[in-house]
Amino acid sequence: MNRRNLLKGLALTAMLPGRMASVHAQPSAMRYVFAHYMVAWPKGGPNASVEDYAAEFREAMARGIDGFALNCGGWSVSEPLYKARVLQMYRAAERFGGAFKLFVSADGKAQDEFADIVRTTSAQKAQLKQDGKTVVSAYGLGGRDSGRCETLMRQVNGLGAWFIPHFSPSSGEATIGEEQAAEIAARSTSADGYFYFGAAAPPDAVARSTTLLSSTFKRIGKTFMTSVTPYYRGLSSGTNYRAFETGGFSGMAKEWRAAIDSGANWVQIVTWNDWAESTYVAPIGSAVKAHVYDPRFGELLNHTAYLDASRYYIQWFKTGTRPAIENDALYYFYRLHPVDLATDLARAMTDPSAVPPRAATALTAQIHVTAFMTRRATLTVTCGASRSVFDLVEGVNEVSLPSAPGRPVFELVRNNAVVLQKTGEAAITKTDFSSAFNYFSGSL
Repeated sequence: MNRRNLLKGLALTAMLPGRMASVHAQPSAMRYVFAHYMVAWPKGGPNASVEDYAAEFREAMARGIDGFALNCGGWSVSEPLYKARVLQMYRAAERFGGAFKLFVSADGKAQDEFADIVRTTSAQKAQLKQDGKTVVSAYGLGGRDSGRCETLMRQVNGLGAWFIPHFSPSSGEATIGEEQAAEIAARSTSADGYFYFGAAAPPDAVARSTTLLSSTFKRIGKTFMTSVTPYYRGLSSGTNYRAFETGGFSGMAKEWRAAIDSGANWVQIVTWNDWAESTYVAPIGSAVKAHVYDPRFGELLNHTAYLDASRYYIQWFKTGTRPAIENDALYYFYRLHPVDLATDLARAMTDPSAVPPRAATALTAQIHVTAFMTRRATLTVTCGASRSVFDLVEGVNEVSLPSAPGRPVFELVRNNAVVLQKTGEAAITKTDFSSAFNYFSGSL
């Protein structure tokens, strides 16, 4: 999100006399999985109803998600639509009898209204509580002003809320090393935990940051909420046109494993519905593409396979035990146009959507498959002139083959019998760049 746009010794210094005493909340014993929900852009549109929100909650619950963190860029004074929508969402969540929880993640101007946020949400039946207190989070707490960040943490602490904010270290969040982790811990003395937003970074970096921050917050006895992200690509029409390659689902799987292996307390899927940055996992109501909320987001491609493939890891994270795979399942991910524009620069000059986003690593021109197998099998993938055969083993498999124009065909064979077979819903083209380097996903 654009608008959300020090050392080891610091962690010890924070405990010395003369500093504000640390909040002594115990880390959460529950392993929760939430999704980051952009209240600004509900799937049901600007006039989304209570029933629209309830339908989204059902979709999330079906995959094992426990609730939504409600990102609010404003609240009542600055942008009253946020508060009105949030209250609708709490009414919708009441229908599930406590099975689906909500909490506000204050962003931007909403951070000026913490008192009313806590007062309003505390009485809601679907509000997430921790140690009997109302849970509140934040994105980019205090912006780049570390003094304001500390003031806001003290304020929320004084309101009696249970606070687990995100804020960036002084060096920025792109790389979290030991110094950055120590700084974050030292600055969290008046909070109950810390939320690592991640997202705008390569999966390897997110995974390393999760591992380091998880161990840091274990040492100081506070709750750590990390993130997992399907893919990140800003709008080609905006100033945030950049992308972080995830190799289909493999990057998200790596982030899930880091959360599991490091013992993070909570996970937040970033995001449920950020249509602008392509980090959404929410079903869009179409197997291929759809316009959602506002035409400026363009035609959004189906990302539901990121959500469905995550069910395995959600169960693993919440139970602490690797799940048994009871049914074969394949999830595929690919772009709908060429990635290398070296031979088509003229087209790129006249069609802005054909211009690649800024990327730290090369974007892949591959068809990626994540396969959950009950037993060994052979997978054949054919697309145009591209054809590959893969021997899959029991468990989770990640394979890929070069992309080519056409509709991919997937065939899974075991003991000389076809087990699964499907043709991809969306075709890979030579000239249609309207999806602007987003990923399409599907399953069989």
